[in-house]
Amino acid sequence: MDLHQLRHFLALAEHGNFTRAAQATFITQSAFSRSIQALEQNLGCQLVERGTGGRGFALTVQGRALRCRAREIIDGVSSLRADIIGLEQAPAPLLSLGCGPLPAARLVPAALAEFVDRYRDTRIDLRVDVPDALKEYLDNGEIEFLIADLRHIETSKGYVTQALRPRRFQLFCRRHHPLQTADDLSFRALADYPLACSSLPAELRVLLSERAGRGSLPINMECKHTDILIQMVTSSDLVGIAAEDVVAHLVSHGIVERLSFVDAPRGLLIGGTCFGVVYRADRRLSTRAIDVIETIGRIDATYTATDPATAQTFDLAI
Repeated sequence: MDLHQLRHFLALAEHGNFTRAAQATFITQSAFSRSIQALEQNLGCQLVERGTGGRGFALTVQGRALRCRAREIIDGVSSLRADIIGLEQAPAPLLSLGCGPLPAARLVPAALAEFVDRYRDTRIDLRVDVPDALKEYLDNGEIEFLIADLRHIETSKGYVTQALRPRRFQLFCRRHHPLQTADDLSFRALADYPLACSSLPAELRVLLSERAGRGSLPINMECKHTDILIQMVTSSDLVGIAAEDVVAHLVSHGIVERLSFVDAPRGLLIGGTCFGVVYRADRRLSTRAIDVIETIGRIDATYTATDPATAQTFDLAI
C-alpha cells in the first residue's frame, strides 16, 4: 500500500465514478482500476462493491472505514512535510519603516534599492502615509523609523530626529505643452491650466494662488503617489508641482519639462519641505534600520538645488 493508492481511493469516494476519479487524478481509467484493486489486495478485503455490468459502485463497511482513516493519513503527511520544511526555513528578517509621499518619490526608493542588494533575505514593510499616521505607527511599534516633513511632526525628548536637506518645489509639464512656447512666461499663465501636486506645503499653496492671480489655488488633484501625478502630467495639459529632485530626475530623462517664470516669487525658489528621519529614543534600532538610515543620509548629502544662485541660501529656507 502506498499514498498514491490512498489518494486514488479518496478520489473514487469523492467523485463516485471510476472515470471521473481517474480524470481527477490524471491517470488512465485502467491504471486507476488496477490501483484500487492493488489496494484491496494489500489490505486483504473488498473496499468497493461494483454494480452489475460495471455500472456504479458502493463502498463496503471496510471501504467506509478506510475513507476516514485515509483522509487522516493524507492530511497528516501534508502537515508533517510542512513542519519538516519549516524547520529549515527560519522567518525572514523584517524591516518596517514609514515615509511621507515626498521622500517616497525619490529619496527612500534610492536608499532601499541599495539596501536590498546588501540584505536580499529581508522583507520590507514600507508604509507611505501622512505624518500624523506615520507617527502613530512609530509610537505603536509598527515601524522602526520614519522619513517625513519635520514641520508636520510634533516630537519631544522621547524622539531622535535627524534633519535632512530641505527640498524646494518646482512646476513642470509635459513636453510640447502650450506653456513651453511662451518667450517670457508669466506666473499668471497658470490660471488657464489645471494643477496637481503631491503634499504641497500650505505656505506655497498661498504663494502660488496670489501670484497666479487667483483667490485660491484650485488644485485639481493632490495625491500621495508621485507616479500617478507624473502619468497625468505627461498625458494632459495638467501642470504638476513636485519636489525639485523628482523634477530634475524626470527632466534629465526627457520625460517632462521644467517651467521657468520671469516673475517667479523668491518664496518658490527657496521655500520647500524639510525632510527628516525620526525614531523613538527608548527603542533600539535594528542593524538593518541603521543601515537604511545611513544610506538615506549619504544619498541625501548628494542633493543640491539646481539654481546655483539659491544654492547658498537653500539650507536656510525653512
